Amino acid sequence: MDSGRIKHVGLLLLVAVTFLSRSVSAQDGFEGSPNLEPIEDSFIEQYRTTSEMIYRQVDGRVWITPSGSVVDGRGFPRLFVDIFGPPLNSHFAKTAVTYDYSVKSKHHPWATAQKMVYEAMRIEGATQAEANLTFMLLRATGTRWATQGPSNCFSRCHGPNAKLEWRPVVKDEDVIGLVDWARNELLSLDEIDSRVADVILDEGPHSSIGIR
Repeated sequence: MDSGRIKHVGLLLLVAVTFLSRSVSAQDGFEGSPNLEPIEDSFIEQYRTTSEMIYRQVDGRVWITPSGSVVDGRGFPRLFVDIFGPPLNSHFAKTAVTYDYSVKSKHHPWATAQKMVYEAMRIEGATQAEANLTFMLLRATGTRWATQGPSNCFSRCHGPNAKLEWRPVVKDEDVIGLVDWARNELLSLDEIDSRVADVILDEGPHSSIGIR
């Protein structure tokens, strides 16, 4: 094979690999950036996204944070902030924005949103220990909610469009006692879920007012 044909074949292979890598990245991972803009006249620290961001999970589920969405990081529980600091300023800020918006919009089930955080954090470069710990904290103390529509089990009392949310009742010391354990990189999500169930004392009261 002459050198000119070898170069041509090499160029075709390079184009094919580049196209394949772009196709894979479009199937799962983040597309775009939220580009947060501070809301100056807000009573609390809030931001408005100035562009759309999309997160595609490996299972095909799509999470869209529209341009103009208001986020404040308060979808994350207090114990998370005590350990990691403000989520919107973390090294996994895209994940934080996606999750915080999901808490407010309630378009996806809460358990699915918590698993999304686990996956998305790893894609953003968080360690396995950080992802495990975050999943534990969200499972134990994070906001839970009823998805909108007549199929949710609270629709008979509150109507199909009620935006109900709640947080489990736990003792902080019990959850803090799981922090070092949760950092074990060999743990599975099922193992974390099972251990957290032991420290939850009650499902918690439901409210139509955002729990922050």
